[in-house]
Amino acid sequence: MIKKMVLVVFSLFFTTTLIANGKKNINFAPLPTKSSVQNTKEFLPVNRYLEKKLSLKIHYIHKKDYRDILDGFKNGTIDIAYLGPLPFVSLKKEYKYAQPIVTFKQSNGLAKYRCVIAKFKDDKFDKTKQFKVALTQPLSTCGYLMTNILLKSKFNLELENQKYNYTMSHTNALLSVLKGEYLLAGAKKSIAKKHESLGMEIIAQSELLPGFSLVVNTKTLSKEQIKQIQNSLLSVSSKEYKQWGGITVNGLEKANIDDYNSLHVDFKIPQKGNIR
Repeated sequence: MIKKMVLVVFSLFFTTTLIANGKKNINFAPLPTKSSVQNTKEFLPVNRYLEKKLSLKIHYIHKKDYRDILDGFKNGTIDIAYLGPLPFVSLKKEYKYAQPIVTFKQSNGLAKYRCVIAKFKDDKFDKTKQFKVALTQPLSTCGYLMTNILLKSKFNLELENQKYNYTMSHTNALLSVLKGEYLLAGAKKSIAKKHESLGMEIIAQSELLPGFSLVVNTKTLSKEQIKQIQNSLLSVSSKEYKQWGGITVNGLEKANIDDYNSLHVDFKIPQKGNIR
């Protein structure tokens, strides 16, 4: 009888400790590539699910730049963010308390994606002349990083020798080409494909890169809470997340930190364009 009472007391103490250590108000920063309204719609179903299942309140923190999200992790104002591989690698270099927990799948069923260089199909790409390139954001994987790598590997050209500027989103970069303001755009393949009917043509693509993931702040969230969030998302049936739509429509899988080992940034990424 005494043993049972001890077990009950220990169980109550352990449960109380978990509740005390776990934050009930979570600050979540979605990817700053769409409007605040669009971002909210993308993540609303999955966040509502977590709120109900884990008795949480998730607050949206809208940032206009990747840099703001990285700073939010470091100053403790962001608990969870949705990040691409380069922002995560950059964050991890500066802040060791970042950890990817789930990665979202693409329409092809893979939790990885490609970056591309695209142009308007009727525009002539004369590699002997300087040209203008539309980029997303400095810390976007498909921005300066992969556009520079693709220009080098596919066309033996240096991005620093061209005219380039940041348009702050994949869609903006592609539309800038369609408007005739730039010759080339660096973007995510799935987004570039959506603009093919408007005349966009993919002329180079990268190898598969780690997918976009939910990244948690291990300094502001407890280990138990992080595990609960991860397990709750991974336990959702395919039927349920397909009904949700939004960011989870193609499914998700457990994030693998080793997938990021091949992503090295061996040059300094300019924070501003060179078009004045």
